[in-house]
Amino acid sequence: MILFGIVFVILAIFAFYKYRKKIALIGIALCIVGVGISYIRFDFKQEVYSGMIIDSHTNYFILLSKGEKLYAYSKENEYEIGDYVSIKGNKEELSFTKIESQFDFEEYLNNKGVYYSLNIKDISVSFKNPIRFRNRREKFLSHFNNEQQSLIKALLFSEQDDSEDIANIKKLHLSRLASTSGLFIYAFLKFFTFILSYFIKDKRVKIVSLIILLPYVIFTIPRFTVIRIFLIEILLYINEAFLNTKFDKKQITGALGFFFLLIDYHLGYQMSFIMGFTLPTLISFIYNGLSHFKRLKLYVLSLMGTYFLFIPFELKFYNGINPLGIFLQTLFAPYFIFIAILSLLCFYGVPLYGVVGFFVKGESNLIGWLAKIAFQFNAPPLNEWFILIYILLFIIICYYRSIDFKPIYRMLTGIFLSGIIIYHLPIENLLFAEVCFINVGQGDSCLIRKGTTSILIDTGGLSYMDVANESLIPFLKKKRIYNIDLVITTHNDYDHCGALDSLKENFYVKNVVQTSVNFPININGITLTNYNLHTTEFSDENNKSLVVGFHLMNKDFLIMGDAPIEVEKNIIKEFTHVDCDILKVGHHGSKTSTCDEFIKYLKPEVAIVSCGENNRYGHPHKEVIRVLNNNHVTIRRTDKEGTITYKKAIFL
Repeated sequence: MILFGIVFVILAIFAFYKYRKKIALIGIALCIVGVGISYIRFDFKQEVYSGMIIDSHTNYFILLSKGEKLYAYSKENEYEIGDYVSIKGNKEELSFTKIESQFDFEEYLNNKGVYYSLNIKDISVSFKNPIRFRNRREKFLSHFNNEQQSLIKALLFSEQDDSEDIANIKKLHLSRLASTSGLFIYAFLKFFTFILSYFIKDKRVKIVSLIILLPYVIFTIPRFTVIRIFLIEILLYINEAFLNTKFDKKQITGALGFFFLLIDYHLGYQMSFIMGFTLPTLISFIYNGLSHFKRLKLYVLSLMGTYFLFIPFELKFYNGINPLGIFLQTLFAPYFIFIAILSLLCFYGVPLYGVVGFFVKGESNLIGWLAKIAFQFNAPPLNEWFILIYILLFIIICYYRSIDFKPIYRMLTGIFLSGIIIYHLPIENLLFAEVCFINVGQGDSCLIRKGTTSILIDTGGLSYMDVANESLIPFLKKKRIYNIDLVITTHNDYDHCGALDSLKENFYVKNVVQTSVNFPININGITLTNYNLHTTEFSDENNKSLVVGFHLMNKDFLIMGDAPIEVEKNIIKEFTHVDCDILKVGHHGSKTSTCDEFIKYLKPEVAIVSCGENNRYGHPHKEVIRVLNNNHVTIRRTDKEGTITYKKAIFL
């Protein structure tokens, strides 16, 4: 793409010098047309978008209109894939509230080729698809209780909810395994082929198996993994039955991948495409390189090689690696396949609901027990360049292993394994201290870390999601943190302490402080002081808010919680001086805090505003912005920058 752009620019410069007068006239004309179009669009913002729904979920769908994919939010979405609709509304650029470490829905849509959303004013259906996919799935799932539904939805339809069973599966790094994957589709085909082989003795057994699987494939649309494998198996059958095996599987798979990219190049950005077309080739390369070993050793080495190949993806999904990953995947793969086959038979109408429930219960109990002793080595995901280097080094090791060139592959294997170990060691934590104002949306949370000591002031809290599991814990894992020495909550407002219970349930928290009687607190050379001396005298939660100051990295920090102007004025009266280089302003930048008198008293260099993007309160208030600007204080905001981090080597 860069090369194409350079060539285009060169041609454009050449054309300008040769035909500059004509181009100038054309440019003026285009400007006039552009202004006219802008004017028309300004007067008639509302348009009608007609097209087919190509993806549908509980609260949104994706519309394909004139070759463009558009996101449309629908609170109680009743539309299905295949419906043809006309929507009257406005097209806007995608914009979603983001918090630290949360799934990036906007990036997910972009990778699917969706860049705009529709603000629906009116919608009409021209054609209603008679196959109601979600209704059929919901009717099928209604035969199971909620616990059973969670696993069956994951295995058959790749829909993972917030149930305890799925949470435990994630803790064991099995969520990718417990999802509609190629492993299950091949297992389904093998199962049908095995059963039908008793009745059909020739090559037709495979095509009949594919025909039987077709209804399931239809009801998983647009699940790319299922479609990919189904088409590959059809092409392999055609190749074998009609072309005398003219092409091998790699050629067919490669051609199909190229075909998919021609249809929609955005597939190349999606994890399902990368893992479906790239990784099988690398796994095949591993297997071929080790094929001279005996059966058991070949199996063990291939399994280990595959596990190491997946480490970059494990870091991406789980922010760490599970040392028991190989064992657990080997243990649960056949169990999940067995439950998936039984569930598929139920989907086709075979009444095995009680049998499925029995085995799901057994899985849930075993997963729950293992989750209690689960452990992982925490580390942040690798960036793209490191992933590329990692895979290239892995391929080189496999090549030299295949030709049994011991001096090279032993040396490279040592480097490879040492790199993995060093990457997961908390070496950086021992050398650096940092203060992170975590982007938890409309709320507060601040991480203080010095060496292996970690302190969290406030946890944030949102009504529509679990901030601890979705944001704080993944963030702590990225920081290679395994426990929190101390959690301080400034007061009892939900946006400051709402995630505390979930954090304690899912992460090791040594101590919690919620009152002023514990101050001052000294921990690993960090002294935390509370400057609000009247927390017990007020009934209002904001007036009760702790005001916590500490010194770290040659900087003085002051965390105001939701303390109002009344508390600020009390601090001015009762303390001759409060050191403050970096101020976390009170109440997310509300006008009830951060008065001009207080800012003049503190003289901070930087003011941090922790608030949600496009929040309904209008934080930070324009008056607070004015006060800070008038006092020449640099303003930094989590809704604009995301998590804001100050970091410095401990020995400096």
